[in-house]
Amino acid sequence: MSRNVCLAITLFVLACTMQAGAATFATKRLQGMAAYLHLASLDTLHEGICEAYTYRGRPLVVRKNKWGEIEHIGLKLFTQTLRETYPLPIYDFLERYLLERNACPLDTEEGFRMQHDHVNFHVGREDAALRLDSTVNFTENHVDLRVYQVTWEKNGKVVLKMSFEMNWQLMSGCNNVELEERIMQLLPRQETSEYVSHRKVNFPPEGDRFVRRGDFFVAPPINNHLYYTRTDSIWTPVRDITRPTVSVSNIMLDANADEGLLLRLNVDRYGYRRDAMKVSYRQFMQFCLAEGCTPYFGFKQKTDSTYTGTLFLVNRTGGYLHMLSAVIPTRVIEDPGSAAIEGVLYTYISLFNLSDKMINPSKYKRKEDIND
Repeated sequence: MSRNVCLAITLFVLACTMQAGAATFATKRLQGMAAYLHLASLDTLHEGICEAYTYRGRPLVVRKNKWGEIEHIGLKLFTQTLRETYPLPIYDFLERYLLERNACPLDTEEGFRMQHDHVNFHVGREDAALRLDSTVNFTENHVDLRVYQVTWEKNGKVVLKMSFEMNWQLMSGCNNVELEERIMQLLPRQETSEYVSHRKVNFPPEGDRFVRRGDFFVAPPINNHLYYTRTDSIWTPVRDITRPTVSVSNIMLDANADEGLLLRLNVDRYGYRRDAMKVSYRQFMQFCLAEGCTPYFGFKQKTDSTYTGTLFLVNRTGGYLHMLSAVIPTRVIEDPGSAAIEGVLYTYISLFNLSDKMINPSKYKRKEDIND
């Protein structure tokens, strides 16, 4: 073989290697999977779902997001209809994790770690997943903030039955450091729209004040009640400087906050680090709601010009919460663009194991105990 031919082959191989390495991934774990599964040409995929790849003859699902990142790789176990009609954060996890348990080399760090995950196989093992597809009967049961149990049945017989803790590091495939990095990247990307709540409001026929009662987290003062007033027969959320307490509470729970209302964040990170960023409050709330979180707000104290409180964003099917310790200037009630909410954000606090970071509820006050 001539030197020129050898050079040409070498350049071709290098070009192919560079092209294969051009794909970007939402997580380091997915990048590692693509390598040991030898998934070529991921960078050429269009946005959306690709089912052209296989593992040991079983179809894989590869999903690319609008930012060009590979955000999911897994066995094809669930239909899109199931995902949309009964949304849960476990579908990506199960597809990815069961593929990993079958394919990840045991002599790698991830291969070793998975042998010690708190994932229990009650019927079958990971290789049973290779006999499953999206037509097999799937059921799940869970205890909010605690644990999942999932079962696949084929021809009336249980093929695979598993249980696992609602540990978001396990389910997302990321450690705390990567989760913090990821939220710093995703929050500014959040696109906002008019958020429509599925909660019905039955306004009374009489009166001009109404409280739509929600529920509470940890203690009654930390709740998601909304306060309304009626003017000219029209009910609207209270935004009134003469009623600042309920106005601030409404603002902190509002997914449709004014676009001019900014949130200046310090994100508390692993290793005693804090990173600063600025987003609209609407972006922040709609990001958390899209994750599946439910917001609850509790007051701590007030001054002449500010209120201080904590917003808990609880993901009951993910087993975690985000906690925003916020200082809210009262002037944003009438002029949202005149000041910003200042907040310290603690992300992905685990609840499945009763985290020590849980706040003492006795520090929070009822709205009725705070004088307007």
